[in-house]
Amino acid sequence: MKIALLGTRGIPNHYGGFEQFAEYFAVYLAGKGHEVYVYNSGHHPYQEKTFKGVNLIHCTDPEDKIGTAGQFIYDLNCILDSRKHSFDIILQLGYTSNSVWHFLLPKKPVIITNMDGLEWK
Repeated sequence: MKIALLGTRGIPNHYGGFEQFAEYFAVYLAGKGHEVYVYNSGHHPYQEKTFKGVNLIHCTDPEDKIGTAGQFIYDLNCILDSRKHSFDIILQLGYTSNSVWHFLLPKKPVIITNMDGLEWK
């Protein structure tokens, strides 16, 4: 299956929990024979096109210019790029930006949203 992970700053993990999960899960899925893509911030220190069998897509992230609001733009850029691919599954990590941009997600793939550990409270 062709699987995309959105909603993180990217892999390998240089930030936190979602990134650690994305790294382990993406590498695991790739090892099982899936075609896996992880969206990385354009500012991520790792700028290669692949990581341990996982394809990386680097998207523009203006957070360094406009602060936290840049995360919404970064997520929008990732969602718009995901429309160019024929993903079977999109795993959206976190739902803050998804609640704003959900109507722009591609219609064909199965969309799975994973909430942060504390957001359920």
